[in-house]
Amino acid sequence: MGVLTFPTPTAEGALKGASPDPVPSPLGAPGFDALVSRYRRPLLSFFQRRAVGVEDAEDLTQEVFMRLSRRFSRLHWGNPDGLIFTVAANALVDHERHERSRRRGHHVEVDPALPAEEPSAEAAVSGRERLRTLVAALDTLHPNVKAVFVLCRFENLSQAEAAARLGLSVSAVEKHMMTAMARLRQALGSQHDA
Repeated sequence: MGVLTFPTPTAEGALKGASPDPVPSPLGAPGFDALVSRYRRPLLSFFQRRAVGVEDAEDLTQEVFMRLSRRFSRLHWGNPDGLIFTVAANALVDHERHERSRRRGHHVEVDPALPAEEPSAEAAVSGRERLRTLVAALDTLHPNVKAVFVLCRFENLSQAEAAARLGLSVSAVEKHMMTAMARLRQALGSQHDA
């Protein structure tokens, strides 16, 4: 998305050719109505691409505009795209957190009379050592390879989404994933052989 430019304020403080906004605009800030009309569709797309239903995407878009309207005159508008999509990402995190807490009541309680299947001390130590080996192996990867692995495995992005976020081709992301997986397998294999 490109940089958004807005009409500049006149000496009197009103936008040239625009009707007065219900929310006062600080110097350099877009009019709130212009902001809503410019970003409504991109925000809906942003939320729907993240597996949010149409109704929730509408609600989250409204939430973003509500959050912006509360602090509109105090916000820095040097990068409106970054500001708006940062607010959108935060709203999405809050929404997902709320959804997880709502689903807690749907879980079945574990019967305390059932024996707990805890790992043995040896298995726990082995697991910690394996984790240390994997983290050390990750730290030896090229930054692009590591970034691709983290986005695909820990943030659950598709390879196409990771490519878009990192500015790489999908084939480069595929190669980086193969490199990362081979290096991690190699590290675990050498730990097992030792």
